Amino acid sequence: MSGLFSGSAAGAERAAPQTAKPTAGGDDIAARAIGFAQQNGTPLTPEIFEVWYTYAARENKVVNETIDLALNTGEGLSAEGLRALYHAHVSPRSMSDELSDIGAVLQAAIGNVTNAMDENLREHSVFSGTLRNARQSLVQGSSKRDVTDVIKQLHRANQEHLQAAQRLTVQLEKNRGQVAKLKGELIEARKVANTDYLTGLPNRRVMDEHMDDALFHARQRKQPLCLLMAQVDNLDRVAREYGVTASDNILKILAENIRVDQRGGQVTARFAGAKFAVLLPDSDAESGFMVAEAIRKRFKTLDWVTKDGGQQIGVLTISFGGAVLAAGDTRATMIERADNLLVQAQRQGMDRTIIQ
Repeated sequence: MSGLFSGSAAGAERAAPQTAKPTAGGDDIAARAIGFAQQNGTPLTPEIFEVWYTYAARENKVVNETIDLALNTGEGLSAEGLRALYHAHVSPRSMSDELSDIGAVLQAAIGNVTNAMDENLREHSVFSGTLRNARQSLVQGSSKRDVTDVIKQLHRANQEHLQAAQRLTVQLEKNRGQVAKLKGELIEARKVANTDYLTGLPNRRVMDEHMDDALFHARQRKQPLCLLMAQVDNLDRVAREYGVTASDNILKILAENIRVDQRGGQVTARFAGAKFAVLLPDSDAESGFMVAEAIRKRFKTLDWVTKDGGQQIGVLTISFGGAVLAAGDTRATMIERADNLLVQAQRQGMDRTIIQ
């Protein structure tokens, strides 16, 4: 559906151009990251900047806790320590390496099971051969002594076969527990890799995957597709005046508010920093506008106070930008258009939705 849908606190209306106002976004996070680096006297190499940016965006639990502890105890942060933090918890390879390690151990455990079963098959083959030989000896007719020897041989072979079966049972039981444990670790590692720890929502990686699928199906089925980008207005001010914990709690509650309106097939993710993305399959601009407005109006009814001390924060608002699938769109172009319209909504006074 073509056209521009926009709305503000006063309801749905066409937005008239207004004086640009400062907005909170990636540039503000980058500025805070640079400020952290300067305050702590660390160089601004790409790796160290990435760590400070991650910390400023409050996106990584381990990074947040490690740096918070260092700053609160006055231990200080060295460039070497920040680089180690990058490679262990921020680098794209850190999670893939963890998954690879778990996968390698899991593969080894499966290999142990296979080897144990192969050994049991060999033992069974030997036992079967012993039984055939004994049968042949008895059929051909043998002396009493020969029969006694055959019986002893069968008894010994049977004992060896039972021992081999017992070893296999023990090995299988041991590996069954190991495989179950590793599968659990693998599932948990993948969940961590795909989940934003603060809000519990899927992260950017998951949203990218769902968008690729949604774009394909929308074109195959000739259906509309809408992507919403949302951000709390002036959240940086809350973080400055009331602390990062207060802004983190606001993001958690915004995530809960967005989930309330989520329907089958829709995907909500924490996209970057304070931005959230909502993917709406089979939805045009009007449908996307209705979803965004329901969330925006409900969020505005909340009256905020800090958990510690009960300081009055007051009413907060959110803005939405939305892009509807157009000819030639890719995941990147839809994200860019939705993000630009979010910026436009904030520049036109905030507390509004613009979808195109």
